[in-house]
Amino acid sequence: MNSKLKSFLKYGLSVFLMVLFLYFAFRGTDWNALKESLRTANYWWMLVMFLILIVSHLVRAYRWKYFLAPIKSNIRFSNLFSSLMIGYMVNNFLPRGGEIVRPYTLGKLEGISRSSAFGTVVMERFIDFLSFIILVALIPLVYSGPLTEKFPWLIETSVIASVVTFAGLGSIIFLMFKREYVFRLLEKITKRFSQQTSEKIHRIAHSFLDGFLFIKTTEHYFAIILSSILVWLLYILMTFVAFFSFQELRALDFGSALVLQAISSIGIAIPTPGGTGSYHLITIQTLTKLYAVNETVARSYATLTHAVGYLGVIVVGLYYFVHDHLRVSEVLHEAEEAKET
Repeated sequence: MNSKLKSFLKYGLSVFLMVLFLYFAFRGTDWNALKESLRTANYWWMLVMFLILIVSHLVRAYRWKYFLAPIKSNIRFSNLFSSLMIGYMVNNFLPRGGEIVRPYTLGKLEGISRSSAFGTVVMERFIDFLSFIILVALIPLVYSGPLTEKFPWLIETSVIASVVTFAGLGSIIFLMFKREYVFRLLEKITKRFSQQTSEKIHRIAHSFLDGFLFIKTTEHYFAIILSSILVWLLYILMTFVAFFSFQELRALDFGSALVLQAISSIGIAIPTPGGTGSYHLITIQTLTKLYAVNETVARSYATLTHAVGYLGVIVVGLYYFVHDHLRVSEVLHEAEEAKET
């Protein structure tokens, strides 16, 4: 199967999932009632939500600096934030494509290995998985209702996330402290390849593992942990302030926002463009099943909060895309090349 066909099937499946989730999210909608609910929403609170979202991304960029510190210590913060926002913008169109474009952009701006930068992005994803597990574990502290009855798949999802996270982190730690063993094994595997191919594989592997060097730099642990907590607190705060856009949701508290943020994170993780459809469905179900929110209001909340995040990231990402003189063709080429290697 050639790469073009594989890409078509991959992105075609992503679009299919998006349409399917949107269908179930908006099936049976009273469109006039939805239009009226959106018209009467207080959009000033959505502006506050957007500002908090940007602050959370600034903190993420700040945290990324510590992941990258062993590779290059004097990376400009503006380049970190720019690469982050461009990556998120690409994710809105090509699910997971931003994870490839982000290290490519930073490598171009800072002259560092793209494989090393990609290694830090992989580590960041495992930290996000771990954060999700912790959030789910906190739900019983703020919600005593029929959680598992309404969402029986939540425990299974948490278990799978836990297994993936701890297996991944364990593998990374093993690779970091047994590098020489890994490269001796890689030498045996690649000796049947041409010298050029073998050297390329070794170079990429070395650079990729450099992305995990921060594990040995213990002085950055506190900053990484603190910034990770702050990122998720900002996410919960963002969810909470959006409640005030709708009169019917103002009775929900910060604990409700934690529950909604934890469960809706699953919708964002599903590989649809920018979480479209999957976020809507899970957010609507959480509000209606756990908090007895009117379906029209729940759909309005999901629609507006997703639109603010989706369009906001596109606007900011597009600004930096133009500012950093990137071209669509080179970004797509990099993404395809990375997938093939």
